[in-house]
Amino acid sequence: MNDQASERSGADARARADEPRVSARAVVVDQDGRVLLVRHSAEGREFHVLPGGRVEPGETAAEAAAREVLEETGLRVRVGALLWVREYLPERHPGNPHHRTRMQQLQLYFSARPTAAEAVEAAAPDGTQSAVVWHPLTTIGELALLPLGLAEPLIALGVERDGGPVYLGDMP
Repeated sequence: MNDQASERSGADARARADEPRVSARAVVVDQDGRVLLVRHSAEGREFHVLPGGRVEPGETAAEAAAREVLEETGLRVRVGALLWVREYLPERHPGNPHHRTRMQQLQLYFSARPTAAEAVEAAAPDGTQSAVVWHPLTTIGELALLPLGLAEPLIALGVERDGGPVYLGDMP
């Protein structure tokens, strides 16, 4: 890459850092009513998230969810319907110890089902990722699950299997 192209690339990266980030996450529930979670350990705290991450240029949100699940957990999934849309505006949550990012986010949560019984080795687990776990939906409230307001719609999903709000808004 020449110097001029390198400068443009650096400027593009800086401009993107100020733009809202779009990510896709998967809600993978097995036949036993357990949800697939990624456990993280950072700064002396342990917390759980649904697998997922940034939508890359040239891929759909559903493709991103499937790719991220494979990278973080080693599980191949078939992505289904959009369940929820969540926004995060960091300036509205000053001092929230559970969020390290200062980037505005739009998160899309999709239902997903495993396509195979066996997982392969996770290709690119995140730096703070400490484990992949299956946790019962009925006791999801016992975990430090991020975002903080996600336990309620997850529990409702285990009971209702359908319906409920799609737009979750700006949850802490």
